[in-house]
Amino acid sequence: MLLENWLYTGTLNIKTPYCPPLKTDIKSDCLVIGGGFAGLHAALHLVDEGRQVVLLEKRICGGSSSGRSAGFLTPESEEDIKQLIDSLGKEEAKIKHDIPVIGVKLIVDTIKKNKFDCDLRKQDSLYLSIKKSHDKFIEDEAETRKEMKLPYELYNEHQLKKIHPGKGYRMGLKYPGSYGVNSFAYTQEMKNLLIKKGVRIYEDTEVHKIDKNTAITHLGSAKANNIIVCIDKMKSEFNEEVSKNYYHIQSFLTISEPMSEDEMSSMFPKEEMMCWNTKLFYIHYRPVQGNRLILGGSSLLSSYHKQHHNSPSVINTFIKEIKDKFPQVSNLRFTNYWMGLIDVTKDFTPIVDYDKDNESIQYVLGCAGLPFAAFCGDHAAKRITKKTKQDLGKHLGMHREFFVPDWLQSILGKRVSFGLSHLKEMFK
Repeated sequence: MLLENWLYTGTLNIKTPYCPPLKTDIKSDCLVIGGGFAGLHAALHLVDEGRQVVLLEKRICGGSSSGRSAGFLTPESEEDIKQLIDSLGKEEAKIKHDIPVIGVKLIVDTIKKNKFDCDLRKQDSLYLSIKKSHDKFIEDEAETRKEMKLPYELYNEHQLKKIHPGKGYRMGLKYPGSYGVNSFAYTQEMKNLLIKKGVRIYEDTEVHKIDKNTAITHLGSAKANNIIVCIDKMKSEFNEEVSKNYYHIQSFLTISEPMSEDEMSSMFPKEEMMCWNTKLFYIHYRPVQGNRLILGGSSLLSSYHKQHHNSPSVINTFIKEIKDKFPQVSNLRFTNYWMGLIDVTKDFTPIVDYDKDNESIQYVLGCAGLPFAAFCGDHAAKRITKKTKQDLGKHLGMHREFFVPDWLQSILGKRVSFGLSHLKEMFK
C-alpha cells in the first residue's frame, strides 16, 4: 500500500487559488487561526455577518486533522445517549446530544446551499455487536433512543443478514441523520467560498504566539479586535496553560481499489451505510466515491504512541478483519493508507472558551469529529456577533472537572493522564 492520503489525490478536480504566507503587519476586525472545519465555519459566520475577517493557516486549509478524516457526519457524541442521561440527566443530555446534530445540519446545509462538490452521501449509521456480552450495549442504546423519541431500527442476527451480512455480527442498531463526505474536498470548497466572500486567507503561516490582540508569525503579524484560535496539536510554547487541556490520539485510514457491483452488494445489499462495532477500539467503514471502501481505526498501543507511527501493521489487522467477515471481498486490494492525529479532551467533549485574561480571544479545541468542529467554530463566532445567548460552559468550558485533574497530570504526564481518562470514559 502507498503511504499517502487518498483524499488529497481524490480531490484534484477542485481548484483553489494560491494563498501566500503573511509577510507584513495587518489589522482586521476578526482573526481566525486555523483552517480546519472549526476555523472555516467560524470565518464563514463572521463574514456573513459583515465582519472583516483574516484567516491564518499553518499549512493549507484542511491540511491537518480535518483533511485526513474518514468523513463521518454522525449526529452522535463519543458517548452513547444512555451514558449522557446517566451522567447529566435528560435535560442536559439533550443539550449535549444536540451539539453534533446541529453540526451535521450546519455542514450539510452549507454543502447544499453552495453546491459543493465533496461526495456528500446520505448514509444511515449502523452500530454492530460483535459478541454476546456486547448485545446489551445495542439494546440499551435502542431503549434510550425510544425513550428520547429518536428514530432507530433494531436488528437481530437473522434480520441483520439482509442489510449487512457480515460473519459474526450478532445485532445491529440503525438510525438516520448521518452522512458521509470527502472532508478534504469540503475544506477546499469552503476556502473558495470564503475567498469569494472577501476573507483574506494566508496559508503556510504558523502563528507562534499571541501578544495581547496580535498574532505573531515568522514574517509578519495580524492584529484584531476578536480572535478565535482553532488549531490542533498546540505547542506549550504557544500557550502552556491552554495546551494542557487537549492531546491527540492516532488513527489509521485506508482506501480500497474500486469494488465490483457484486463486491459492494455483498456488504451493502440494500443501501450504503456507515458502520462501526462495539469493540473498545472500534473499526469503522463506509462506501465512498468510485465504489471504494474507506476503512479506519486504531489500537490501544498505537493510539497513544509517542511519535507519529506510520507502520501499516494496525490497518492491515483491520483489513484482515473485514475480509474475514465478508469473504466475498477477500481479493480486494487496499491501495493507500494514512495516519491522522485526532485532537481530544480528557472526556472527548470539545472546548469552546475564552482566554482567562482576555475575553476578546476564544479557543476552540479538541473537536473529536467533524460535526463537533463545525458547531464549535460557528458557536464561537456567534458569541462575537451576539447571535447566540446559549451558555454551554457546563459542557464546553475549559475548566470543567476531569477524571485526572491538572495537579495529577503534572505528575503522570500528558500521555498517561489522557489515556487513563479515556479508558475511564470508555468503561463508564
